[in-house]
Amino acid sequence: MEGMLEYRGTHSRPPDTDTSPWLRLAAPLQSCGRAGDLRLGRRLHARLVLSGAAAASAFLTNHLITMYSHCADVTSALRLFHAMPRPNLVSWTTLISGLAQNSMHADALAAFASMRRAGLAPTQFALSSAARAAAALAAPRPGAQLHCIGVRLGFDSELFVASNLADMYSKSGLLAEACRVFDPMPHKDAVAWTAMIDGYAKNGSLEEAARSFRDMKREGLVRADQHVFCSVLSASGWLKDGWLGRTIHCSVMKAGFDREAAVRNALTDMYAKAADMEDAARVLKVDPEGWTVVSATSLIDGYIETDRVEDALRTFIELRRQGVEPNEFTFSSMIKGCAMQALLEQGAQLHAQVIKTSIISDSFVGSTLLDMYACSHAGLVDQGLKYFNSMKDAHGIEPKEEHYSCIIDMYGRAGRLDEAEKFIHEMPVKPNAYGWCSLLGACRMRGNKELGEVAAQNIMELEPDNTGVHVSLSGIYASLGQWEDVKAIRKLMRDSRIKKLPGFSWVDANNKTHVFASEDWSHPQQEKIYKKLEELYERIKEEGYVPDTRFLPCNLEDAAKERILRYHSERIAVAFALISMPATKPIIVKKNLRICVDCHSALKFIAKSHHLSP
Repeated sequence: MEGMLEYRGTHSRPPDTDTSPWLRLAAPLQSCGRAGDLRLGRRLHARLVLSGAAAASAFLTNHLITMYSHCADVTSALRLFHAMPRPNLVSWTTLISGLAQNSMHADALAAFASMRRAGLAPTQFALSSAARAAAALAAPRPGAQLHCIGVRLGFDSELFVASNLADMYSKSGLLAEACRVFDPMPHKDAVAWTAMIDGYAKNGSLEEAARSFRDMKREGLVRADQHVFCSVLSASGWLKDGWLGRTIHCSVMKAGFDREAAVRNALTDMYAKAADMEDAARVLKVDPEGWTVVSATSLIDGYIETDRVEDALRTFIELRRQGVEPNEFTFSSMIKGCAMQALLEQGAQLHAQVIKTSIISDSFVGSTLLDMYACSHAGLVDQGLKYFNSMKDAHGIEPKEEHYSCIIDMYGRAGRLDEAEKFIHEMPVKPNAYGWCSLLGACRMRGNKELGEVAAQNIMELEPDNTGVHVSLSGIYASLGQWEDVKAIRKLMRDSRIKKLPGFSWVDANNKTHVFASEDWSHPQQEKIYKKLEELYERIKEEGYVPDTRFLPCNLEDAAKERILRYHSERIAVAFALISMPATKPIIVKKNLRICVDCHSALKFIAKSHHLSP
């Protein structure tokens, strides 16, 4: 086999035919190997050397090589092999197997090549060990050569050989070749099934991974091991298939793997990705003392994705209480959650913790921190571009689609739509839904119809159920006075039963979250809030505020338009905060929808009139 290392021992003879005198001496060596008792094994070796038995019998030398390999003393095994005047086929097979068992995979393949050059035809065990080494190295070229040898010798249908060949092709991403080995196998073991399920899962063929698991269970030929469970749980998590995940969970419990750390991590991650946070938390709490950073981070990430940031914070605190150190993924998820909810105080505390560790240099943590202090919202385009370009130029980090989307959002918020469009055309990847939504929102604010329609079309292809697309398009047409287009969009929404998502704003005051909707007067302090709103309205008009009614229906009177804008949810939330919170405490209003152009302007005037930083 090309390009492999040379191993000494080129001449061979048939193995010892009369081994009966040595069987009694070989048995203790086998026991030492099984027990991994290297100290006793060396004492036995010394006795055999003193008696002359070791030098007289290749049979005993082969057992010594096996014993040292099982005890992870590969140096001694190699020394014995190289001292043999004529290594036989068993000697070669023992050496190759021992090297593969000790993760010396390249050396195992080199030894197999040397054996072939010595003119020896490999046994199925030698071929199987070499195939296992090729699988571990994900080396398809030597693996394909081994496959050819196996076909010539008739070993390609042997269970161990075929399983390891399928695993080799699977780990190399050659799933079609893996299937060609796997499908004809008359009997399939755990190695073969794991190879296919793991290969499908890691190469993105998630449905195939799930199907293979069902086929394996249906055949009932093997009992799944924890590696199979971890692979198929990962696949079902990415598929967000909670029903399949629960089925696998039942199988896990029947097999007795529910307390294995790796399986529990995979179960927690699966339930979290499927947004089943109750079951995800239940898995983690099966063993209160068995928290790991992997499982806890999966739970935290699930809470963040389902907008349960307070639960994520509690989980993070419990993780620290358990004495488990967060990693870069934990901090990244937590900071992302704080950014989503505008929890700047908690985010700053996380930032301080990150600074104390080397994690501060991690690209994902850095990007989430930037998002939280958020360059795009502050209009710091040049600063944001500097950070973006430094990723690759200074740190050798290839930007991903989420980084490109941040730049699109940054350009859009700054009103630099031509640069955003140019950036999109020059990107090495297509924008994701977030990037297109950011651009559409900017087009709505700037009244850019042509680019807005492009963004809307791409969003509808990526997220057909995104109802905000029609609302934003309607707003663009309204701002341009194209009321017939507005009517057409609204008719389409009625015919398709698409409802506009209601806007809400909420603010934290006195350890309680207060939620407001537009023209919402259900709050116990409604009279004070209304009075404050009127006061604010009169004050900002004196400061120069002029209502922006471009996006409202043209058949409304100006007074009606102004009234609608005056009682938007974010203004009600601000009025409530001003009468409920100390003047020195920052007002943070959270929203489920993007702020409208008029409210953006009005809040600037309110901040100015109250000497606040907008």
